[in-house]
Amino acid sequence: MILETISGIYSLIVGLGMIGIWILLLVKKQVPEINTAPIDITFHIIAEYITGFLSIISGILLLMDVIWASILFIVAMGMVIYAVINATGYYGQKKEWNFVMLFGTLLISAAVLLILNILQMISY
Repeated sequence: MILETISGIYSLIVGLGMIGIWILLLVKKQVPEINTAPIDITFHIIAEYITGFLSIISGILLLMDVIWASILFIVAMGMVIYAVINATGYYGQKKEWNFVMLFGTLLISAAVLLILNILQMISY
């Protein structure tokens, strides 16, 4: 039960953070790719929103102790891992090391929770 609670809270925080940061960046007009690569960034943002929403939904369902929530969590964390690897490269290229460390931390924590949830599922 503790793993589900930690995973649920983590998933909620990550999902809300992803959606929140994109809203903030867009409102503050800090996404230059809208002018330089509009199609690319539009699809990227859509993928990030889907990842954020799936993370939020899996977090809520884990906290509600829904039986299949772990499966959705595994899918969401796979998407989060891809997103943070991508973001690490983006900010690394810009030499914004604080963001690189943030996304590295998110990568490690998402990977650990993903592995623990998979191990728990296969042990049943």
